[in-house]
Amino acid sequence: MITMNDWQLNYEKWLDIDLCLMTTDTGWKERARKHGISIWQQPFADDKNDLFRWRIPNVAAGHNVVFDVFVNKMIDYHQYWTAEYTGGFLVKEINENTQIIYQQFNPGIPLISKRDLLYIQWSRKIDDKTIQTSFRSIVLNEMPVPNGYERIDWWGAHLFKANSDGTSQLVLIDRENQGGRFPSLVMNKIMPNYLTLQFERIIDFFKKGGIEGHAKLAEGKNTALKMKHL
Repeated sequence: MITMNDWQLNYEKWLDIDLCLMTTDTGWKERARKHGISIWQQPFADDKNDLFRWRIPNVAAGHNVVFDVFVNKMIDYHQYWTAEYTGGFLVKEINENTQIIYQQFNPGIPLISKRDLLYIQWSRKIDDKTIQTSFRSIVLNEMPVPNGYERIDWWGAHLFKANSDGTSQLVLIDRENQGGRFPSLVMNKIMPNYLTLQFERIIDFFKKGGIEGHAKLAEGKNTALKMKHL
């Protein structure tokens, strides 16, 4: 996990690293393929949890719309493609392109603790047809890990790219250290199937109207709001 100082020193470099990982094939190995969409995997020396990537070639919405959902409305709709998600909120807005977000997850599996996630996201416009957002887990003293939770250490990014027919491409890179005693060997094994299910749900979400066709997570069901009022 990073600190705000780490982010201030490295955020431009990290954007470039993430963009390269999302747009080139160097170092990637195909692990799974479904509906013409591949799940790619790549190890890194700093963590036994591997980095994964997928690209949806034609999301049924423009790239600005998809960007808005994933960056500005994630906390309201994340449950539609991540079933374990139980709530979240905007912790802090650093500037118009940078926010800190908090989320909670309940796997609903005996002996596996609930998880939470505290991350900074920052975005840039690459050109008129392309937007990038990167994510890193961050440490904030005012946001401790609540009792009964393990905090995820996350490295991720999205690329939102317009297609000529009004649809768009969506790329994800994703590395998750689940914390606790969850072994990296198991995580690396289950991630391809998990991410396949996730991109299928994202495709379905936008096919069925995106935010116009789905209800927001009700405030009364948002488990994370308890942290907001501490």
